[in-house]
Amino acid sequence: MVKQFSGKSYALDAGSMENMEAFLDASGVTDATHRQVALTARDILTLTLEGDKVTDVTQLGEHKIVLTYRLGEEFVEDTAGRKRKSTVTQRGADTLVKVEKYEDGKVVTIEKTFSADKMVATLAIGNVAAKRIYKAV
Repeated sequence: MVKQFSGKSYALDAGSMENMEAFLDASGVTDATHRQVALTARDILTLTLEGDKVTDVTQLGEHKIVLTYRLGEEFVEDTAGRKRKSTVTQRGADTLVKVEKYEDGKVVTIEKTFSADKMVATLAIGNVAAKRIYKAV
């Protein structure tokens, strides 16, 4: 499991994003505030493992999103008014793959690959992919 990265925090390097506007378009994110946050905010991600539970905390200024789940088990998310069913699985020793299924039929895949100095998140919907690179802090 990715336990060697448990408790480590990664901050988004806002200048390292690739193709995010196209990804937001394909995802149907039209709200100007949500788009602005997605394109400019420097969020910090911390992943922790406790037994068979994974907790994924995203800190965006004073706003915090906490997701707790078990690998391979579907759970319901409702963030930013967008409800979906998600499942997270592990690939290899350093990668988590999250599949989000939205009520409107859209499916988003988020692959997070961890290392000691960075985390790379690759987001995909249909044939549109984007990348966000986080540096360890």
